[in-house]
Amino acid sequence: MIQQCGLNYPPAAPSKLDGGVQDKHYWQRGFKLNKKGGVVFQDKEILKKQQGVVKDVMVQLGTQLLSGKLAVRLSLPIRVFEPRSLLERVAEAWSYAPTYLTKAATSTDPIERMKHLMCFVVSGLHCCVNQNKPFNPILGETYQAVLSDGTLICMEHIQHHPPVSAFYVDGPNGLYKLHGRYEFESNMSGNSITNYQNGITSFECANGVMLKYELPQLKMGGVMFGDRLVEWSGHARFNDAQNNLLGTLNFEGNDSFLGRSSGDDIKGTICSSKKESKSGLHIKVTGSWLSHLSFDGKVEWDLAHEPLYLPTPVDNAIPSDSRYRQDLIELKAGENEKAQASKLHLEEFQRNDKKLRGEKGKAHKRHSKKVG
Repeated sequence: MIQQCGLNYPPAAPSKLDGGVQDKHYWQRGFKLNKKGGVVFQDKEILKKQQGVVKDVMVQLGTQLLSGKLAVRLSLPIRVFEPRSLLERVAEAWSYAPTYLTKAATSTDPIERMKHLMCFVVSGLHCCVNQNKPFNPILGETYQAVLSDGTLICMEHIQHHPPVSAFYVDGPNGLYKLHGRYEFESNMSGNSITNYQNGITSFECANGVMLKYELPQLKMGGVMFGDRLVEWSGHARFNDAQNNLLGTLNFEGNDSFLGRSSGDDIKGTICSSKKESKSGLHIKVTGSWLSHLSFDGKVEWDLAHEPLYLPTPVDNAIPSDSRYRQDLIELKAGENEKAQASKLHLEEFQRNDKKLRGEKGKAHKRHSKKVG
């Protein structure tokens, strides 16, 4: 079954990457800062590869309509992809966990704990702006990786449509757990695309304290023409119900009636969630996902000085690991035509699998009614 769906296990066992501090500015290759907020992607080679994708999709659509097939069989060309799965891309945003989740889990002050969790979320946002498209995970696809302190990352794609992936992050020596599921959604409006990771993430400390948060949205302008502007929008929300604390980060802070101000301002607060509270708690949060985060003027995350550790894929991962996908392996080897064919094969396999699951479910329901 593994080989039938396009997974070859094992190729050669992926070698473990060197741990240690990574280049904190690796993500900036191809980008330049935009004076009015966000970053502009300027890698002409990658942008050229992405040109004409809309035309390719329209050609596929026309061909399918003429042949009587449903338009759900559309497939993006391999040239716009990078040789890794969306699961790996998501995990990269957790690169600062050894610093900030460790601080949050060991803190005895609820306010400090929320500050560290906010820093963890904001510090990882710059890791998610790569303009190559990752492969969409197939149902049952997994990804396993470790962080520099031994934190284990386990992910699985658990639903095909709408696409949903579950994750479980186990801190060193059981210090904390990070878990939840994301439903991935993309909306195109005019010349821009907004990407969503919908879902609530739970951060659970060893002492039983649990905080939850939701992520902002990644917006990309200039998809079809003009500059490719990349920025975060919306809000990130944090909740510590046990200690009656709420945190909010507003990524629309540089929008106004008169237009955008310079910078990538984040404006937010930490306050009490109890309306009747007389504590007067109101911590002002400011910063930028491109540089720093401050609480009442004190910098807690600074891109220029805080070390960054990227996830390292585990050795001898289970057979469903995304790195064993045939299309991904072929793209990494530069065999684009083979990768395109393997990608189409995987997509068709997944559609057939979904159809069989649906038929099996209907048959089970009919049988249950008869027995009842």
